Amino acid sequence: MPEAPPGGPPVAAPRPAGADPAAIRIAIVIPAWNQPGLLAEAIASALAQQGAPPFALVVVEDGCPAAETAATVLHQAAAHPGRVFLLRQRNQGLSAARNAGIDFALAAFPACEALFFLDADNRLRPAFLARAWAALRAAPAAVGWLYPDIDGLGMGEGCACGGDFSLLQLLVQNYCEAGSLVRRAVFEAGLRFDTGTMRAGFEDWDFWLQAARASFRGQHLPEAGFLYRRRPESMLAAAERQREHLLRLLRERHAPLLRPRRLMALEAEEAPRFALLAADRPEVRLFLDPACPAPVEAMAFRHRLRQAAAAPGAVHAPAIALFADAAVVDRLQALGLLPMLLWWVERLLRGHEMVALELVGAAGAELALDRPQAPEDLAGAAVLALRTERLLQRADAPAGAARLDGPQDDAHPGLRLARLRLHLPGPVPAPGAAALRRLQAELAALAALQAAAGLAPAPWRPDWRTDWRGARSGMAAAARAGLGLGATLPLLPDPGRRDIAFLLPVFAFAGLEKVVLRQAAVLRRRGWRTHLVVAGAMRMAWAPEIADSFDTVSLFQGLGEDRLAHDAGYFGAPLSRMAEDPGAADVLGLLAQCHAVVNTHAAGCHALAAPLRALGVRLFGALHLVERTPWDEPLGNPHMLAAYEHAYDGVLVISEALRRWCLAQALPAQKLIPVPNAPGYPTTPARRQAALAARAGRDGRLRALFLGRLDAQKGIDRLAGIIAATAAPDIAWRVVGRAVLDGGAQPLLPVAPEAPVQAPAALDALYAWADLLVLPSRFEGVPLVILEAQRLGCAVLATDVGAVGEIVADGEDGILVPADLPEEAIIARFAEAIRHLAADRPMLRALGARAAARVAGLDWEASLQSFLARLDALVPPPAAAPLPTPAPDLARPPCPAVA
Repeated sequence: MPEAPPGGPPVAAPRPAGADPAAIRIAIVIPAWNQPGLLAEAIASALAQQGAPPFALVVVEDGCPAAETAATVLHQAAAHPGRVFLLRQRNQGLSAARNAGIDFALAAFPACEALFFLDADNRLRPAFLARAWAALRAAPAAVGWLYPDIDGLGMGEGCACGGDFSLLQLLVQNYCEAGSLVRRAVFEAGLRFDTGTMRAGFEDWDFWLQAARASFRGQHLPEAGFLYRRRPESMLAAAERQREHLLRLLRERHAPLLRPRRLMALEAEEAPRFALLAADRPEVRLFLDPACPAPVEAMAFRHRLRQAAAAPGAVHAPAIALFADAAVVDRLQALGLLPMLLWWVERLLRGHEMVALELVGAAGAELALDRPQAPEDLAGAAVLALRTERLLQRADAPAGAARLDGPQDDAHPGLRLARLRLHLPGPVPAPGAAALRRLQAELAALAALQAAAGLAPAPWRPDWRTDWRGARSGMAAAARAGLGLGATLPLLPDPGRRDIAFLLPVFAFAGLEKVVLRQAAVLRRRGWRTHLVVAGAMRMAWAPEIADSFDTVSLFQGLGEDRLAHDAGYFGAPLSRMAEDPGAADVLGLLAQCHAVVNTHAAGCHALAAPLRALGVRLFGALHLVERTPWDEPLGNPHMLAAYEHAYDGVLVISEALRRWCLAQALPAQKLIPVPNAPGYPTTPARRQAALAARAGRDGRLRALFLGRLDAQKGIDRLAGIIAATAAPDIAWRVVGRAVLDGGAQPLLPVAPEAPVQAPAALDALYAWADLLVLPSRFEGVPLVILEAQRLGCAVLATDVGAVGEIVADGEDGILVPADLPEEAIIARFAEAIRHLAADRPMLRALGARAAARVAGLDWEASLQSFLARLDALVPPPAAAPLPTPAPDLARPPCPAVA
C-alpha cells in the first residue's frame, strides 16, 4: 500500500477484481486509528449483513501508528474483492477521516444511494443494513438519515431513541448516533463533518444540525441491531469533560436554529406548550400561540398524556393544561392579554401546583393584575392551569378531585395554589364554576381510562433499554435556557410581519404614553405587530385606542427592574442591575421574539439591552426630556441611557434641543433619530373648523386653562400664585388634571381641579373652550398639550424650558416666559401676560390663528419617517409584507403559517 504524500489526498489501494462498483448501493465508512483488534470485529460484522443490497466497506486509516490496522484491512480486501477498500492518510482526526471516506464513496460508487458510518469499535447485527435500507427507501425524500436505538456492547446498557424525529429535542440533546444510514442527497448538498471548530468532539451532533439546516430530517429506525461499545474512558468521555466549551461552540455555529423566533416556530410545530380544555367545547385545543390552536379529540389527548408519562423522551404532551370557558379565553385574546397571562401562568407553575385566574371589573378606566393571598374557593376562577403530569397524578387520587370544591387554605393542605386577579375595563363575564367543573370532569375521565387500562393485559414492550433523553414537554424550555431565556411570550412568528415592543415604566396616559400610542399605531398600520410591555407596574390606564395600537399588552413587576445602583453611577446617573436578578431571564423571554424593542424611559431595563442585542433584537432608546432633580440639577433618563449607548442601535429624540444635548454627551450622531412630536390624539376636520370659527367673534371673559399633572415639574405651586394674581371678573380659570407622581404636599389651588379626560372629543371641547393654555413648568420636553391646544387655535403661555421654544415662537404664535428668572418674577410675568391678553383680544386671536396654521402640517406618519427608514434598514421588511392598512379591530389576525 503506498504512503500518502505529505499534505496530499488519501491514497487508495488498487481495487482487486470482484464486485462491480456500479452495483454498490450502500457504502460503509469506517475510520480507523489505533484499534486494529476491534476493527477486525467491526469489519466482520459489516460483511456478515444478510438481505442487504450490494454494499462496500471503505476503511480510512487515519495515520494509525499500528501497522496491524492496514494489514487487517488489506487481508479483508483480498478476501472480499471489490467489497473492502482501504484509504490511507496522514492523521487529521475523526471528521477528516469520515470526509475522506465520503468523497471516495461518492466518486467510486455512482449508484450509491446511502452511506453508513461505523466506528471501528462498534458492531452491527446481521439484519441491520436490510432493515435500514428498506426504511430509507420507504421514507420521504426529506428524511436524510435513519438513526438507531443503541444496544450496549461492553458495559451492556441500551439506549432507546424512539419517537418522531424532533429538531427541537436535537437542539438540546444529540440522540442521533453517528452510526446512522445517511441518504446520498445529504452529501450532494455539500454537507461534511466539521474538521475545525468541532474537532474536540460533538462532530456528529454538529453534522445532524447541519443536515437540519439544509431542510433534511431524521427518522428513528426501531430494533435496528446497532451495537455501541461503551467504555469508561473514550473519545466521548473526553468530549464530555469539555461539554460546556463544546456546547458554546455548537450554539455559535448553529445560531440561526437557536434564534428565539425559530425556537418558537419549532415549539409550535413539534411541542405545543398548552392544552386548552374548554367547558363548552368537546375537543381539546393544543397550541403555543392561543391564536393558532390545533384541535384534537379529548380521548386522543388522554391517551397521549398516558403515553408521554410512560415514555416522556419519545412522546410529547403539552406541558400545561388550561381549563376555562371558551368565551373567557376569546375575550382575553381579543384584548391582547392572553399571551401575557399565559406567560405569568408558566412562571408561577414553577413553584405551584395550580394557578387560578379570577376576572373582576376594574374600578375605572384601567387594567390591573394582582396576586391575592386570601384563601378562596376555586369555583369562581375563570381559568385554572396546572402541569399535565400533575393532572395525571391527581387522576390517580379521585378524592383529590372532589376536594377541589372546598376552600383552598391550610385546612386542605397539599395544593400549592397561586392566584392571579385581573381587573378588566368594561363588562366582565360573571364568575362561575365552569373551569373547575371541566377540570373535575377531566380528572374523572382520566381515572376511568387508567382503571380500564389497569384491567387489560399489559402489552409487551422492550423495557430493557433506557431512554436517557429529557421529557419532550421540557425541550423548548431547555433550548431557551441555553440562550439565557426563561418563560417566553407564547406568540408564533408571523412570516409576513415584524414584531416591535415598546417598553415603559408606567402607563398613565400622560404625554409620553400618548407619543408611544401614536408611534405604535403608525407601525401597526405598516404591518408591524406591536407589543406594549409595562416594566415595574401591575396596573395601567386603559382606553379603546390601546387595542387599536397594540397586538399584546404585558405587565410585570419585581423581576429586577427596580434594581438600580445609585452608589456606583455613571456621572451621577444610577446603573441598572436588572441582569443580575433571576427574574431577568423571564423578561428577556418576554421580549426575545421581537425584531426590535424601543425602551422609553424604562431605566431599570437598560441592562437587558446587550443580552437582547446578542439574540438578534434591534434596540432603540427613546428620550423625551432632560429631567431635573428637586435641587434643579439636570439628571434623568438621558443620563442613564448614555451609560448604555453602546448596546443600542439607535436613540429616538423628539427635539433638536435633545439631539444637541446627546451630541454634547458624546452619543454618536448617526445613532440619533429625530422623531418630532405631533398632537397626541386625532381630531376631525369638523371639530377643528368649528373651534377656529367660534374664536373669531368670541369676547367676554378670557378663558385660561391648565391641563396636566398636578406636580412640581408642571409648576403647580407657580400656578397657584398665578391664579391668585389674576383673580378678576374678566378672567375665568379651569384646572384639569391630577397628581400622578409622588411629590409631597400640593399647594391649595384657588380653583378646584377637574378630573382628567382622555377621550378626543372631550379634549377638543376643553381646548375649544379655552382662549389661553397656561403652562408654568420647571422642565419639559415637547408637551403634547401645547400642540393639541394650538391645533384648535388656543394661544399658549408657557415657560421657555426644554424644547418648548421649538413649538412656540415668542410673540408670534405664543408667549414664553424666561425660565431663569426668580420664582416671584416668573409668577409676575405670567400674571402680566394674562392681563395683557385679556385686554388685547385681537392679539390673542392672532397668536392662536398663527399657531393653528403651523400645527396643521404636523403628522405622525411624517414624524416617523426617519425611524421607519432605520427600522427597514436594520430589519428588512418581509418579501410579502402586507400593504399599510387601517388598524384592525379587537379581533386578532388569523394564524400565520409556520416555516
